[in-house]
Amino acid sequence: MKITHSIFILLLISISLSKCSKETIDENSIGDVIIDSVFYDTDIKPLIDANCIGCHSGSNQSAGLDLSTYKLVKFGAEFGTLIKRINDPQFPMPSAGLMTADNRGKFDKWVADGFLEKE
Repeated sequence: MKITHSIFILLLISISLSKCSKETIDENSIGDVIIDSVFYDTDIKPLIDANCIGCHSGSNQSAGLDLSTYKLVKFGAEFGTLIKRINDPQFPMPSAGLMTADNRGKFDKWVADGFLEKE
């Protein structure tokens, strides 16, 4: 009876701890698996506009990186360090902190899909 009671207590503690959640973004999280194709116009451009374009457009681009067009974003992802930087917890882009794992996953899926531009 004593062993059964101890097992029951341990089970309750395990269940309680499994319900805990983090308030911060886990940079190692892979996010939800994205099954649908990812397109620049509908998926990537809104993320670029919200997180990157303020520093990476116009005549005074940060690090000389212009992300104002599809071709420039594709070039930065394919030949530059764009994908590395958006996944880098030590030197994240945007500099305020990593995007969510789901949003970073969209970039990875976009690359894997072959940089699709339009639906």
